[in-house]
Amino acid sequence: MIDIGWLVEHGPCKKFASGVNVPCPGGTGKTQRAMYVLLAGRVDVYRKSAAGGTQIVASLLKGDVFGGREYFTDADDCTYIAGTDSAVYVITEESFNDLSWSRPEILFEILKAAYMPMRKMSAASKQAVAPAPVSVPAAATPEPDNTGADSSKATAGSTAESMPAVAGLFPPGHQHYKGITKPEFLPLVFPKDYKCPYCKSAFKDYRVFRSKLYECSPMRYDLRKYFSDFQTEWYDILTCRSCYFSTFHNYFTDPKPIQKAKIDTALITARSEVNIDFDAERDLDFVFTCHYLAILCADGYPSMGKQIKAKLWGNLSWLYEDVENDEMAKFSAEKAAETYEQVYTESRLTPVQEQITCLSIAGMQHRAGIDRNLKKFLFTAKTLTAGDKTYAKLAEDFMYEMKLED
Repeated sequence: MIDIGWLVEHGPCKKFASGVNVPCPGGTGKTQRAMYVLLAGRVDVYRKSAAGGTQIVASLLKGDVFGGREYFTDADDCTYIAGTDSAVYVITEESFNDLSWSRPEILFEILKAAYMPMRKMSAASKQAVAPAPVSVPAAATPEPDNTGADSSKATAGSTAESMPAVAGLFPPGHQHYKGITKPEFLPLVFPKDYKCPYCKSAFKDYRVFRSKLYECSPMRYDLRKYFSDFQTEWYDILTCRSCYFSTFHNYFTDPKPIQKAKIDTALITARSEVNIDFDAERDLDFVFTCHYLAILCADGYPSMGKQIKAKLWGNLSWLYEDVENDEMAKFSAEKAAETYEQVYTESRLTPVQEQITCLSIAGMQHRAGIDRNLKKFLFTAKTLTAGDKTYAKLAEDFMYEMKLED
């Protein structure tokens, strides 16, 4: 994998606003040759069609290399347009030579990528752009170079501003919560090295000091736990910095086989439309985005995808509850209940797993204000042979509280 962080830090970098032409001058022109590594955003590749006009033939994403054909040959059949505000690392003869001396392994990866066939557009990406033939946007003057320390601004920015409500990722009604942070949680987490099970990239993220967590109140009827000065939902999900693959910690530390074909297209689309600032202070927008990416990625685990989604929807319901978004809290709780019901009917569960699932169904139904045999699930959790007494007592207490409400 190309070390994007090093390229951002050392430059030379440029920023291009959405709709601006990214020039790729070839080897024989008077303009200095240039090819690029995309650091952030999306660049669309246009080519002339046989019927006249132009059409998009590829959409390039973070880490893609483009302009290589133009750099090494006289090719000029493609036009590169920034599909969103984008940042690139610029490879000129000077930076090419610098890389060959300072970081030859990065140059090797860039050259390999430059000769790879352009990525075919996914069906989802094609729907997101105008159908062919289309007119190439008028070229505009690129913004000035941003090198050195200033070049890092190309990928920085507030998380809330860089994460619009993406169709297919965030549901209708989702809001952003810019600046809601929990610095008091940091003493209860520590940095740890991880390897992405999807793209095999190495990255750092946080792990919770489970031994330092103290429950400050009894577990709630929907199995939510309360800890002193901490909320586990804020650190439950890991997201790969390179490919955005997201899931619970245990699937990174003890990876399971992933059916990549089931999520490739959706993950590519999400990466093109969501830009996460991993170096900024963790805020609630970041937490929500990681959860919704994890829901998308759960389809890569056919045998356990529903269990993963059910827990994710439960987390989301609690997160929305904390910011008093009652509508989305109920929406997420209903999604959790529906998914737990599928797990209950389709999976082979141990007695304790059955108790947990029945309590989750009943608890989330209650939170969503619905009743689909709610009391039946509670009764099962209470009376299940070989179950856990803790969950049986929780179900019994919940049934008593519901009687008082009636």
